[in-house]
Amino acid sequence: MPEHCDVIVVGARCAGSPLAALLAERGVSVTVLERASFPRETLSSHLFEADGLAFLARLGLLERLRATGAPLIAHTDTRVEDLELRMPLPQRPGDVGAVISIRRGPLDQILAERAAQAGAQVRMGARVTGLLRERGRVAGVRVLEDGAERELRARLVVGADGRNSTVARLAGARAYNLTPSQRLLFWAYYEGVREGPQPTFLSHRFGERFILGVPTDGGLYQVLVWPEHHERARFQADRDGAFLEHARACEPLAEMLAGATQVGRAIGAFSWTGFFREACGPGWVLCGDAGHFKSPGPGRGIGDAFMQAERLADAIAPALGGPEAQLDGALRDWGRWREREFAEHYWLAYDLEEPGAAPAVLVELLRRLDAQGRAGLFFELLYHRIRPAQLLTPPRLAGATARLLARGPGAAPAGAGGGPASRGALLAEIARLGARDLRRRLQNRHPVYAAEEQPDERAAPAEEQQLEQALP
Repeated sequence: MPEHCDVIVVGARCAGSPLAALLAERGVSVTVLERASFPRETLSSHLFEADGLAFLARLGLLERLRATGAPLIAHTDTRVEDLELRMPLPQRPGDVGAVISIRRGPLDQILAERAAQAGAQVRMGARVTGLLRERGRVAGVRVLEDGAERELRARLVVGADGRNSTVARLAGARAYNLTPSQRLLFWAYYEGVREGPQPTFLSHRFGERFILGVPTDGGLYQVLVWPEHHERARFQADRDGAFLEHARACEPLAEMLAGATQVGRAIGAFSWTGFFREACGPGWVLCGDAGHFKSPGPGRGIGDAFMQAERLADAIAPALGGPEAQLDGALRDWGRWREREFAEHYWLAYDLEEPGAAPAVLVELLRRLDAQGRAGLFFELLYHRIRPAQLLTPPRLAGATARLLARGPGAAPAGAGGGPASRGALLAEIARLGARDLRRRLQNRHPVYAAEEQPDERAAPAEEQQLEQALP
């Protein structure tokens, strides 16, 4: 006989387990199905920011996070072309830190145990093989456990199973507004790094280079590099050598790594595709990367999963006791919220990985904010606490353009804050940015649907095997 519960959550990582915990604490009968057995790593840069830390603190997990050895980071060493920002990161009342980096093995296990503590049934090694349907609605799943397939029925199935979501594929959720990757991304871990007196998040973007550094759990230091696509062959031939050369291009990081030992090989991805997917349908909904995946540039995947889970729990819990139409309406409302909340940040993340130097007008805008003592707004933007439109306002952009034009050509190298080499080049850059923004606004209102899933969306099994071999 099939089993029954109120909600099935497929996936026990950063979207699924917090959602299950929040629902179970409201008296909802929740079953979490996770195909892996924890602890197990997954491809993730595993940074998250103040809002995510505050969310986990509300779940009572702060001490468990601290027990991993990952420090709470409150300072940054940020470079954008020739502009350097060494400053405390902005925090708001209720924040416990600004940034933290915890590998997904320990982090996901902490989250899954929290869901079980709240009363959810968490079943590891459970692979969903199909969706059950009744009267045009999803009514449960077929799940393979211990070599046997069984049925589990529920009023709602949540796909929180990542960018290669089985639930999304089986439900027929269409992807739209796709963005191909513009860089590669690799990261490695080091022991014996000579850090400064306080935990610091390092982010340097200059010329073609984009390099991050952050202390993580287990006494390790994480370094991330974003090579451009023309370096693909080099990284394929000698990944660790090419990685170290990139990392050492950042002067403060080169000093920190002197005498340090790399733990395991560099890992990461040669390509990915950003997307939105249709958020929900009768009896199903997608949460986290299953429904929306963007460039890892700002490190928002984990924090955004927490945001979605908290808001989705608020939508599901009061609607479960009502008729199907009430539940469907609540999910559609949540889906519209997701579109509004994440559309601008989706394009921002894509822009952060754009090849070449940062646009001169944006560097100049940031330079003025720093001079005014308001550079913290830049980090509030990256940490999804203000929208791009709130920071990149027409008056600020116009002012930056006017200052660059007044400064004249040759004041500084292209992209370094002094402007492109000529007035014409600057005006062309402004026109390009304006046309791009208009095109995106149209896409937000009239999505461009993908004809089919992209090839890299089907590469998860091979990636996971490589990951298991490479991780410390």
